[in-house]
Amino acid sequence: MPRRETSVTGMAHSRFPGLARRVRGKIAYVAKSRRVRDLLAAGIAIGILIWGVVGAWVAATVNNFPSNVWVPIAYGASKGVFLGLLAGIGAAAGLTSWARRAPKSIAFVGALIGGSILGTIKDFNGPPEPLVYFMPPMPDERWYWSTMLIHWSGKVMAPAAVCAVGLVMLVGRLNREPYPARLSLTTNVMLTLAGLALLLFPEIASSFVPEVQGNGQHVNEGIIAAFYCWAIAIPVITAGTWRTRRLLRRSARGAQPDSGWA
Repeated sequence: MPRRETSVTGMAHSRFPGLARRVRGKIAYVAKSRRVRDLLAAGIAIGILIWGVVGAWVAATVNNFPSNVWVPIAYGASKGVFLGLLAGIGAAAGLTSWARRAPKSIAFVGALIGGSILGTIKDFNGPPEPLVYFMPPMPDERWYWSTMLIHWSGKVMAPAAVCAVGLVMLVGRLNREPYPARLSLTTNVMLTLAGLALLLFPEIASSFVPEVQGNGQHVNEGIIAAFYCWAIAIPVITAGTWRTRRLLRRSARGAQPDSGWA
């Protein structure tokens, strides 16, 4: 005697096959969108750290005013928000259905392109503007090609590759089934903490350097960099905190791992 179908999904599939397909498609879409959002959150957090380190390298090699030595770090970490987001968007290609055979390879290539595309275009269009206002611009004949290739490989491709490696490791975990619910909480806590670090950095860094001396454009450089950091950090903190609170709230209510919360 054949066994009767007693599950809800089985009854829905037998009686309403179109509805069952739509429900399964909706669940798959929600699970995939959560993976992408977690990947973008991790990309921003990693970007703040990696390009902040690049900014520290710039600060150590540029003869700036003692009161403004931290300014390149602030700009580098702030730039990391956008470059990390682009790297995360590129790495999301590894979560698509057509990337099942080599998700990590595709994610690495996408993240590398996303994290380096803006710097590559900028470098190939000409020398960067001087970091210190009193320095003259670099002539084109000095910039092309050896100087440009050193700058491009060290300050554009190297951080993009490190960010891509971190995102590839995350893609390997995001593709697991069932979806690891704790990973959503971890990535969004990372995003919140990275935003807080970006928000507090100008105040902490400026307390370790001497006060601004004299008159000139260098007097306002620290203030402008601080406002730039704050303007970028506040939306990052808001997004990370909002998603973390939703995750904790839904988790307390006993939400299922793939129910689509946050």
